[in-house]
Parts: sequence; C-alpha cells; structure tokens
Amino acid sequence: MHPMWKIPELLEIIFGFLATSDVAVVASVCRSFWLTAIPYVWGNIDTFYKLMQLLPEDALSTTYDDLIAPFTIKRRLKYSDWARFLIHSHYTKKLCVILADETWKDYLQLLPHLPSTPLLPNLESTGLEISRVPDTSNLKLLEFFLPQTVSEVRIRIEKSADLSAARVIQMLTEEIKLEHLKAFSIGGSTESAYHVKESVSRLLRSQQGLQAVNIEIGSGPEILAILHSAGQFLHLHHLSLRTAQIYSHFEQAPRLLFPELETLKMEGPPVFIHAVLDCVGTGNMRSVKLLVDDDGFGEDNEAEYAILLTSCLASIGRFVHLKKLDLESGIPMPTRLLDHVMTCTELESLRLVGANLNPLENRESLHERMTMTLPRLVKLELEPPKSEDSSSAASSFSVTET
Repeated sequence: MHPMWKIPELLEIIFGFLATSDVAVVASVCRSFWLTAIPYVWGNIDTFYKLMQLLPEDALSTTYDDLIAPFTIKRRLKYSDWARFLIHSHYTKKLCVILADETWKDYLQLLPHLPSTPLLPNLESTGLEISRVPDTSNLKLLEFFLPQTVSEVRIRIEKSADLSAARVIQMLTEEIKLEHLKAFSIGGSTESAYHVKESVSRLLRSQQGLQAVNIEIGSGPEILAILHSAGQFLHLHHLSLRTAQIYSHFEQAPRLLFPELETLKMEGPPVFIHAVLDCVGTGNMRSVKLLVDDDGFGEDNEAEYAILLTSCLASIGRFVHLKKLDLESGIPMPTRLLDHVMTCTELESLRLVGANLNPLENRESLHERMTMTLPRLVKLELEPPKSEDSSSAASSFSVTET
C-alpha cells in the first residue's frame, strides 16, 4: 500500500465525499482505513436498532426492517456481550430514538441487562421521535439516551402522541439534568401544541444556557405564548420559528426576549413575524431569513399584507449590524419598501424573492442607489414572485451584482 493511504487527514477528506454505506465498505479494506472510517459510519445513527445488531446473534432474535427491528432477548447478557456494542457506540455523536408502542417494549427488555459502563459515552445530539409511550412510569429509561454529554435535543411529535410527549418533555425538565444543553428543537403537527406548550415553556425556562432554539409546532399565538412564558433568553444566539397558521391574534405586548440574538429564521404570516421581530435586541443581529406566508391574503387583502410587511421591514431596520437579509414574499413586494432597511449600513448581502420593481426606476439605478446608501453591499438579488413562470419576467426583475 502506498504510504499516502496511511495519512488520516487525507482519508478524512476522501471519506467526506462518500455515502455512509460506501465508507462502511471501505472500512473493511485494512486497519488504517477502519480506524479513520469508523467515526463516519457510526457517528450519526438514525435508529438505536442499528447499534442493537452489534450484540451476539445467540443473545437476541430480531427482524431488521428499516428503522424498527423488534427483538427478543433470548438469554441474560453478560458484560462481554456488550464489548462490540461499546466499541462502536464510542464513536456515536448523533442518535435518533423512536418512542412508540412497539419500540418501548424493546427498550424495557434491556433494563435488567445494561452494563455499568455508559452505553453512549460521547453522544452529543439526541433526536426523540415520539409517537406514543404506553407506560410513562418507566421513562427513567430515557437517561440512557440522554447522557450528560448531550448538548442538543431534537423532538419530533407525531399526531398519535397525545399526552406522552408532554410527559417526556416534563421529564427532561424535572428528572433528567441536561447541564450542557445548548440547542433545542421541537416540531410536529399543529394539534400537538395544545398538549405540550406548557411543558415546552418550562423546559426552555429551566435551560437558561440555550444558544439555539427551533420551534416548528403550533399556531403563531401558541409559539409566542411559549416564548413569552419561558422568559428572557439571555444567551440565545440562533432562533428558528415556523408556523402555518394565518389568522392570528396576539395578546402579548412586545418585550425584549432575545437581547443577544445573532441569526433569525422564520416562516409564517407577516403579523406573526412582526410580533417576533419586536422582541429582538438590536445590537447583535447578523443574519435574518424570512419566508412571509401569503396564504389567506388574496388580491383584496394585498394592501393589508403590504402594511404588515412594511412593519416587518421597519423592525429589521433597527438591526444596525445586520450583514445578511434574505426575504421571500408570497405577494409582489414593491422594491421601494427596501428603503426601510437602508439604516442597516453594514449589510453585505440582500436577497428579495417577490420583488416588484418601481416602474420609475430600472435595476441599474436601484443597484446604484442601494450601494451608495449601503457601502458594504456586495451581493444584491431581486427575483420575481415564485408564482411567475415567465422566463422574460424573471430576466426583467432578477439581478445579481457584486
């Protein structure tokens, strides 16, 4: 073998271009390949059942089928039976755990057989896909999937989850101490928010060290209620919110919830986006990406939509250190509304989907005017609404200048 193939840094670059299944094949070539490839193969596991296959064949019977592989333990597991499992799980940094009727029964089988050594000693990110947990009295089992090394928790709630999801989130708040948690994400059906919004608020309130939060569950008012109830996020740098609910009424008065926020990503109606923007501090914001939903706003309501969108842009104009703005509007938006962000003098990149160019101004004069006001602007993209299929329309309104 050529000596170059013994350079781990080179192998890491090559393996980075391969699919996980291909890296697994390469790992069988030689020991040097195996040592470099194994973190790629076992670093990100989409189901705990893949790790269970590392136990001896005579110890359990299983039928592997995609993400769920029901198994039956046939004999008592000794510490030596876990050796292969522990060698590979040492490299696992990201794991997805499915919580459902059939999977929970399998996990409970393991309780009498678990070794004293932590199963996942270097786990950093845990994803919980919650369908329904039949027996919430044994949720202590979740501790094995949420060791102290975990810094990110991702929760996905299915429609059938009922109160199981709320109980799981409550346990994360009261019984499992996640001292190093830095990122939290929750998503699921809109209906699920009714059961979990209070438990999510308590969890966020208990994790004052969070730096990134992603919420994609519930209506706009429910998301705002969760955030307001959780209180001020003093260390939060990254926030992502998504709702599909259009007609919303917000009872909370604007208050400073995110004084240190740096990046903001939102999808929803303009009234929801504006309500969140009013809760953001002005000093640290660097990047804003908005997808302003136009569902429910027909031609008769375009004036109302424009007023709400103007309010959003006026709020963004407060971010004096903003460097990147990506805005997608469902209804054609007059480019004159961009005047509201001219106060963001550090802006370097501006992208607007849904641009409606002022008939008294061509794209060259618009670019010249904006670069004079925004001296650091190096990238400007103006695209027509996505509903327009005409290539000629696209060429008339799209512009990219550097």
